[in-house]
Amino acid sequence: MMADENLRLRAALRDLVALSTIPAWWIGIEPRMIAVGLADILVGSLGFDFAFVRLLDPTGGEAIDVTSGCATREFLDWLQAKLSSLDESLRKQIIPNVVGFDDRLKSLRGITIPIGLNAYAGLVAVGCERSDFPTETDRLLLTVAANHAATAFRSANLILERRRAEEEVRKARDELEMRVMERTTELQRTMAELTHLNRVATAGVLSASIAHEINQPLTGIVITASAARRWLALREPSIAEARAALDQIESDGHRAGEIVASLRGMFKKETQARKPIDINEQIFTVLAIVRYELQEHGVELRTELDGSLPALEGDGTQLQQVVLNLVMNAIEAMQSAAPRILIIRSCVSKENFVHVAVEDTGTGIDPSNHNHIFNPMFTTKERGMGIGLSICRSIIESHNGRIWVMPGIDKGSIFQFELPTNVVQGDQVRQHQA
Repeated sequence: MMADENLRLRAALRDLVALSTIPAWWIGIEPRMIAVGLADILVGSLGFDFAFVRLLDPTGGEAIDVTSGCATREFLDWLQAKLSSLDESLRKQIIPNVVGFDDRLKSLRGITIPIGLNAYAGLVAVGCERSDFPTETDRLLLTVAANHAATAFRSANLILERRRAEEEVRKARDELEMRVMERTTELQRTMAELTHLNRVATAGVLSASIAHEINQPLTGIVITASAARRWLALREPSIAEARAALDQIESDGHRAGEIVASLRGMFKKETQARKPIDINEQIFTVLAIVRYELQEHGVELRTELDGSLPALEGDGTQLQQVVLNLVMNAIEAMQSAAPRILIIRSCVSKENFVHVAVEDTGTGIDPSNHNHIFNPMFTTKERGMGIGLSICRSIIESHNGRIWVMPGIDKGSIFQFELPTNVVQGDQVRQHQA
């Protein structure tokens, strides 16, 4: 009796040693091969007559059924009845084609062992002819084998999930790269279109700017030519007045050419040669140009110019354009107003800065438009192009100054700009002495 116990103990130890090597065999193996290996170990290494392994798919797919050894039909019926009492995932009908039958076997005694906690991974069923089956040793060996299988099955599923995740990441990366390429191509196409549109818009702005700026000297030429014709049509033609009108036409023609050259240089970002400028002199030149407009519209002119202003460094033609635009805008703003008073002031606002203000008694500017009034193409005039004030800002800023607008004291608007004085003090003294 003692000898039999020793033999069974040695056999159990041998089987446990054999089972301890199973985890190393199953590393990285897919679930079906784990099921096949477990069934073969139960029959081939542990000596059972029949083994059935059912592994569940954690994603809800088809279960894996594997058998090893042979069973009797009576044992298969017992096993099917046993499965029918378990959870739905485990009670599926056993496919007869996977079972080997041997009717020469005597009746098999059976046992089922869950794989994993609450049989989350499946179960294993074993049949054996031994009359004492299953012993405690049998249960121990089956439990160890099932636990090893559960661990391997979980690892295999984790590896498969990782591979699926890697594949999904790869596909997502490929799709993202494709979308990035498509988006990049689309953006390049859009940029090309925007570049083309920008060139067209720039050409349009340049054309509109030139048209806007030379419109004033051309208007002056037309008005002066009409005046000259009237002087010559008199019964006693006034040659002196006609000659003065022709001189004015010539002067306006030259000025139109200077405006075109100045605008072209400004839009091409050319560095203009700067020279000392008396801003009051530029203001008087503009007032001489607009004297007909002032008379025609009944505008009262008031000037408050500081005669001791320091000289500026800049482009005289461009600064004349700023003053001229502001004055013409003021005249237009007062067409429906009364009284019509235009006030032009110049002074030193702060150290090394000259300040010029053009004030009118017109309709004023809506406060909501103050932040847009100097933007290109923005206009509040019915027939305006929105170019004049944007050019004024470009010229003033190119002279390192700033321009802004504020409401008048009673009504109307006050357009103002200030420019730095960059002429040394000695030059200023010499200019005043001259």
